[in-house]
Amino acid sequence: MSVPADALSQLLPASGKRLTVDRNGTLDDGSGLCAVKVDAGTVLEVSGERIDAGDSARNILRSRLSIRDPKSAENNAIAYVDHAAVSLISCQGADTQEEDISTLIKVLEPARPDESAMKKLIRGYTDSLKAQHPCRARP
Repeated sequence: MSVPADALSQLLPASGKRLTVDRNGTLDDGSGLCAVKVDAGTVLEVSGERIDAGDSARNILRSRLSIRDPKSAENNAIAYVDHAAVSLISCQGADTQEEDISTLIKVLEPARPDESAMKKLIRGYTDSLKAQHPCRARP
């Protein structure tokens, strides 16, 4: 998935030498998880899943990570703080059942929390995901 490199680099540990990504599952299967590793230690987790329509990005961030007051963007389709973010892509009206696609990004230590970088990263990731037309019916 293409993401803004400058936003990603702001979140990664400054001392890292090697970046790798491990991926398990896909949205076609209902959910997927990517672990971004620096020098063999996981520093970011990106998960995506198909969920029932109607939830909000803020509510997902609150319920999954107990974050009380996240900031919102993109008409509430994005919620973020310095160490985590959620975005929603609405699939209503597409060739799918009534569902949305939720993406959750979490920063794990020793990565560096950065609110501005997290907002830019979740926006960029979501734009790249939308370009892949993820709302298509699953095979």
